[in-house]
Parts: sequence; structure tokens; C-alpha cells
Amino acid sequence: MSLTAKQIAELRTRLVAERARLQADVSTLSPLRDTEASVGDEMDEAESSLEQHEAIGRAERDRTHLTDVEAALAKIEAGTYGVSELSGEPIEYPRLSAVPWARYTAQEQEEIERAARR
Repeated sequence: MSLTAKQIAELRTRLVAERARLQADVSTLSPLRDTEASVGDEMDEAESSLEQHEAIGRAERDRTHLTDVEAALAKIEAGTYGVSELSGEPIEYPRLSAVPWARYTAQEQEEIERAARR
């Protein structure tokens, strides 16, 4: 079952809003803090290092997410949105409503995640 024009328009609006949110988050684009500042004792330095490591991880996830959102918007423009990149099967609307940037059907995503855990 293919998506209706109304469904695509609603999902596009959500994707555009998600892109704007990610682009507005400064930590997505630049998670690094000033490393020149004096930190203090070893515990403070260790905590600062941990916070920096976590910020880098969050920023990387956000950048990957932004890439997925932008890819979904490009697919809408190309007329290929809502189709699995793996099988070419349609991605059902309930899945896209939950995850508008989904690249695979729910079953394919489960199989990918199951294989990654092995």
C-alpha cells in the first residue's frame, strides 16, 4: 500500500521540524568545550573527560540522525520515500509515523538488529 499525498505531507512536515531541531542544537554541530581552561584536581579532570566523551557520542548520534532525516527528505523530493532500501518493499505508514526517517520495514529492521547482536 502506497502513502497518500496527505500522509507524505504530514511526514515531510515532521521531518523538516526534526531537521530544524537538530540543526538548532549547537552541541550536535560542535560538542567540544574549551580544553584550555584549568580543570582542577584529578577527579574534576576525570569527570570533565567523561562529560566530553559523552558529549562527543551524543553529537555523533545526532549528526547520524540528521543525515537520516535529510536522506528521508531527499527521498520525498525524488518520489522514492516510504520504500525499503533493502528490499524495495513499501514501509507501512504506522512505522513511518513512528519513525519518519525509517529506511527499512519493521521486520527488516528487527532482522538487522538481531544480526548485529550476534
